[in-house]
Amino acid sequence: MGQKRWFIIALLLVANTVNFIDRVNISVAGREVAATFGLGPEALGIIFSCFLYSYVLLILPMGLLSDRFGARKVMGGGMIVWALGSAMTGLSTGFASLIGARLLLGIGESSSYPVSNRILREWAPRGERAVMTTIFHAGSTVGPALGIALTAWLMGQFGWRISFFVVAAGTAFLAVTWFAFYRPPEAASWLSDHERSFILQQREPPRLDAVEAMSLGHLLRRPVMWGLMVTQGCQTFSLYLFLTWLPSYLRNVRHLDLFSAGWLASLPYAVTAIGLVGFGWVSDRMARNVDVSTGSRRYLMILVMGLACSVLFIPFAEDLVVMEGLIIAAVLCVNVANALHYAVTADLIRDRSSAGAVFGLLVLGGNSFGVVAPVLTGFIIAHTQEYTLSFVLAAALMVIGMATSWFVVRRPI
Repeated sequence: MGQKRWFIIALLLVANTVNFIDRVNISVAGREVAATFGLGPEALGIIFSCFLYSYVLLILPMGLLSDRFGARKVMGGGMIVWALGSAMTGLSTGFASLIGARLLLGIGESSSYPVSNRILREWAPRGERAVMTTIFHAGSTVGPALGIALTAWLMGQFGWRISFFVVAAGTAFLAVTWFAFYRPPEAASWLSDHERSFILQQREPPRLDAVEAMSLGHLLRRPVMWGLMVTQGCQTFSLYLFLTWLPSYLRNVRHLDLFSAGWLASLPYAVTAIGLVGFGWVSDRMARNVDVSTGSRRYLMILVMGLACSVLFIPFAEDLVVMEGLIIAAVLCVNVANALHYAVTADLIRDRSSAGAVFGLLVLGGNSFGVVAPVLTGFIIAHTQEYTLSFVLAAALMVIGMATSWFVVRRPI
């Protein structure tokens, strides 16, 4: 049997990496952008988060569009739009144009997660699902690791605007590659018949009796769907807290220079990229002889969420090495938990034709919390001159997410 299905996973990994480079470069450039346009912490928090406004509004429509028109068109079109948003960020002339550029970026990137996870549901055999999902999600850590370091270097050499032009060019090239190569497994001419048959047979549960069609209204009436959305939200708050404010925290509170802050902010994501795949392999091994259709993967995810509560201790660590260790632990664990949560959701889906709607709702639930993190942290900094309350809130939400998953996510969708 061939292994060409891994090419699609590699393509999704690259797409997610570029996606997160696009998101994180504004965080690294935050101080310089604020100085250029005379912005305070509250205004900067709005700039950090405003791409999420359009992103959140369009996540569910993008999932529904992928169910109707297919992943190739929706994902490729999204890449073109987010390339334009990145370029326009570099061309911005003030607060209003920055907001417009980040909103355009959100429109394009809103296709990424619901469509990519639908693709994973189509391409990933059950026994490889967690590994494939965590490889894709590794892009959310490889992206910041590369993006923070790349942006810091480009800023030091050429100024903050150049970094956005470089990322825009890379995204445009990715869109061309996507349209040239991506097809669903049923239509991929480069896939052998043997491997195609294996994928189509192994992606569904071993027992699939009567499948109830999952309309949007049906999904919203299921407690398990709400449990998934709340758990996703509790994880996503921490994801965006680190993505948007970690470089500024290291520079403003720990008083590190641009190079040191960039290196220490990127290191946790580099470690996480490796850890994600390892946890995915462990999850697939644990689930080998278990009925995953009841969400059994969530037990490992809940354990990892508990470890992510190390975020609580970051502001109280006086030693720089201890602080960095806590940041690495928190970033690693929250990203692993988030990737496993997507695998749990895929396991629970019965109506494959509605996978885009399911993942659209899931990402919508997550980013409804995530959109709050950058703005709320900006207000907390402005009024308390500290980041501590945001770290405490992140830990509290992690506990709420653990309890929600344990008690609510127990049945197939």
